[in-house]
Order: sequence, then C-alpha cells, then structure tokens
Amino acid sequence: MSMSVVICEYEKVKERFPQFSQVLSSLRAGLVAKAQQDWPGLTYGGMNPMSGQFGISTIMPQLFRDITSTTLVTWHQWLNATGHRTILSGNNVGIIPEDYKVGICGLALLDKAIRISEIKMQISDLKLGRINIEEAFAYNKPAIVFEDWFLLDEETGFDLYAYVLSQGPQTIKLIGAQVNRVPNKMQVTVPGQAL
Repeated sequence: MSMSVVICEYEKVKERFPQFSQVLSSLRAGLVAKAQQDWPGLTYGGMNPMSGQFGISTIMPQLFRDITSTTLVTWHQWLNATGHRTILSGNNVGIIPEDYKVGICGLALLDKAIRISEIKMQISDLKLGRINIEEAFAYNKPAIVFEDWFLLDEETGFDLYAYVLSQGPQTIKLIGAQVNRVPNKMQVTVPGQAL
C-alpha cells in the first residue's frame, strides 16, 4: 500500500496544505470513537481526564524507541549508522504500549541538516511504501504530511524506517494525537521533556 504525502515547511502546514485541519479533525474523531469502542465504561475527558475517563494529548515520545532501541525522552536522537535503518519503533519491543492509541498524520524534521532521504512505515501487517523525501532538503524544518491518518493501536507493532545518509543529530517528531486509557499515565514525563 502507498500513501500520498505533502512536503512543506512545518510552520506553514496550514497555509500550504489547507486540508490538514480536516485530516487532524478526522484523526481526533477517529481516535475518540476507537477508544470509546475498545474501552467501554470510559468517557472522553479531553485534555484533563478524571477517573472513569480517557484523555487526549499530543504524541509523547516516550511511547517510542530510537535508532539505538533506546526509549525516547524527547524527539531528538542521534543517528549512529547509515543505510536502511529503523529510526522509530513502538516502545514495548516494537509495539505500542497497552492503554495508548496513537493517530499519526505526518512527521516533522526539526533540524537544518536533514540526514534521511527516504521513509517507509509498517503498522502491524500493513506495509506502507517508500517515500522519497529529498524534496524536503529545500525546506527549513520540513514536514511530511499524510493526506490521511493512520492508527497505531495499543499492543500493535510500529516501525518507521529511513535511509540514513549521514550520522549525527536528528529531531524527528510525529504529528498527530494520542489517547490514553488511564488519566495518571499522562504523568510519565518530567519537566523539560518534550510532549
């Protein structure tokens, strides 16, 4: 399966890809509906869930591992090898942890130097085709925005592969939202960590 993407500057996603707000609205509605279906008895609590509710937030890097299989604290990582590599995967041995559902509609490369030229994703058994992102080299902090969103369900495998051109720092941020089943599980971060 292949996916359609738009490449543009991260700060100008809304301007260059006006359909983005529709994709994000669909993502949020889809995540909430899936959580209500899978977590009966819980209601939607928005960004401040209470007992008996599930919450929504931006995607937390702690749900993922980097190229070295280290749990992320921020979206920043050090690419330590070149060639075809897994640069992001689910934190639970390649699987999204229980009690979380993640909706992704793109990714942003938040560095001046872009060290990858292609990406491809695998979500459980669904393999999404390679995308050449060399066009992104012309942008300052490029975003690769999908024309549809993808669900990374709890206890589902996820891998983001890339062709790494050079070693060094790279900040790769997933764009989208996540829902969490247990309100206090959102407190897994400490001050200074990126959400």
